[in-house]
Amino acid sequence: MSSAVSHASRSVLLWLLLLPLLPACSLIPAQQQALEGFPPGALEQARRQSAELDRLRELDIATPMEQQQIKKLHSSLQQFERDVIRAASQLEQQDDWHGAEQILLRATGALPDSRILGSAQQQLEERRQLREELVRMELAIHRGEQLLKDAKAYQRLQQLKGPGLLTSLELNLYQHKCRKSAEELQYYAQRALERQDYSLARRGLQIAQRLYGDDYQADDIERDLAQANRQLRQAKRQPAKASFDNRAVVELQQALDTGDLLSARQRLNRLLQRSPRHPQLLSLQAQFRTQLNARVETAIRRGNELYSRSDIDGALDVWREARTLDPDNAELQASIARAEKLLQNLRALSTSSNSEI
Repeated sequence: MSSAVSHASRSVLLWLLLLPLLPACSLIPAQQQALEGFPPGALEQARRQSAELDRLRELDIATPMEQQQIKKLHSSLQQFERDVIRAASQLEQQDDWHGAEQILLRATGALPDSRILGSAQQQLEERRQLREELVRMELAIHRGEQLLKDAKAYQRLQQLKGPGLLTSLELNLYQHKCRKSAEELQYYAQRALERQDYSLARRGLQIAQRLYGDDYQADDIERDLAQANRQLRQAKRQPAKASFDNRAVVELQQALDTGDLLSARQRLNRLLQRSPRHPQLLSLQAQFRTQLNARVETAIRRGNELYSRSDIDGALDVWREARTLDPDNAELQASIARAEKLLQNLRALSTSSNSEI
C-alpha cells in the first residue's frame, strides 16, 4: 500500500515538474482568430455568410425571399472584401507590411474562393517584393560607398607598412569585397532598368564602375549606363512632373482599394486624358484590369447559375450590373442578348396563349 502511495506521489511530483514545460496551447483554449480593426467574430460571420450563400445558390429554384437573401449576402460579402482591402492598404501605408499581409491572409482563409481578396493578396506581395528590392539596393549602395571611402585608408595603410604578406592579404580581401559589392550593385541596377527606374539604376552602376576600378573592362556597365543616361535625358525633355495629375492617382488608388470599380474606371479615364505619361499609370491600369476581370468572371458564373435555374430576370440583373463595369465584354453582351431574346419569346408565347383562351 505504501509503495502504491509512494509511486502516486512521484507521478504527481513529475507532473508538476513537467507542467511549466508544456506548451501553453495545450492548457489554454485556442482563441478565435480576429482581424485588426474589425469587430470580434467578423471572420466567422463572413465564413457563415459565404457558406449560406453557396447553399442558396445550389437550390434548383429559389423563392423570391431566397433571391433577396442571396443579394443581401452577396452585397455583405462584397462590403467585407472592400473593408479588408482598405484596412490592409492603410497598414501598408504605415509600412506595417506584416499586418497587411496577415489581414489579407486571414480574410482569404475565411473566403478562399474570393478572387478579389486573392488578387489583393498577390498585388500586396508584388509591392512588398518591390519595396524589399529597393531597400536592399539602398543597402548595397551604402556598402559600396563605404568601400570607396575605405580605399584611401587602405592606401595609407600600404604606405605605412610597406609591401608584405599581411598587407597583401588585407588588400586582396578589400578588393574581393569591392568586386562582390560591384556585382551586387550590377544585379540591382539591372532590376531597376527593367522597371524603368533609370535614376536609381545609374546611381548603382556608377558606384559599381568605381568599385571595379580601371583594370576591369565592364562593357555591360558602360552599355547599361548609356541606356540609363539616354532615358533620363529624354525624361528631361518631357513635360515637367508638376503637370501630372497626382490627385487623380490618389483618388483612383482609393477607389481600387475599396473595390469601387465604376468610380475607378471614371478616374482612370480622367487620368489617361490628363496625364497619359504618369509613371504610375501602367501599374494602376493593371490593378484595375485584374479586379475587373475577377468581378466580371464572378458575375458571368453567377448569371449562368441563375439562368440554368430558369431565373432569367435574376441572371439579367447580374449581367447588366457587370456590363456597367465592362460594357465592351463580348461574353456579357452575348449572355444578355440571349436572355432578353428568351424573355421576349416567353412573353410572346404567354400573350398568344392568353389570346387563344
